[in-house]
Amino acid sequence: TGLGPSGAGERIYAGRDDAAAVARARAWWGGGGHTPVTSIYDGSSSSAFLTGLMWAAIYEECPQAQYTGIAMEYGTVPVMETLQALRGEHWLNLHPHAPAALAGSIKRRMLEAFYTDTDAWKAQILQQARESMVQAVDGLAG
Repeated sequence: TGLGPSGAGERIYAGRDDAAAVARARAWWGGGGHTPVTSIYDGSSSSAFLTGLMWAAIYEECPQAQYTGIAMEYGTVPVMETLQALRGEHWLNLHPHAPAALAGSIKRRMLEAFYTDTDAWKAQILQQARESMVQAVDGLAG
């Protein structure tokens, strides 16, 4: 959702409110404090407490599994810019016959709120994604 500083990846624990699973996620992805894992359960995440998330299905579909997951939240623009983009998109949905130039501007703002189209931002995202993948494999290997 673009929360946080531009290009910064927040590792957010994505699972049940289970202290052992949170600890395991922090051991796997925490990077010795270099890449901390936050949680919606203890208030350390920039994300609000959410319900109805996709990871919840794993507990029903694979009840025998020991699930450990994170979500990567990559920062884009300041939160007020994101809110303004969302407001514009909502307005556009209510006014589908808006002038093409205005509609294009609103859609462009919406894209920019969630995707920073610069080589530097993309490189930061890719580097952090690769780092988290290596951490996951290392965690699985024990």
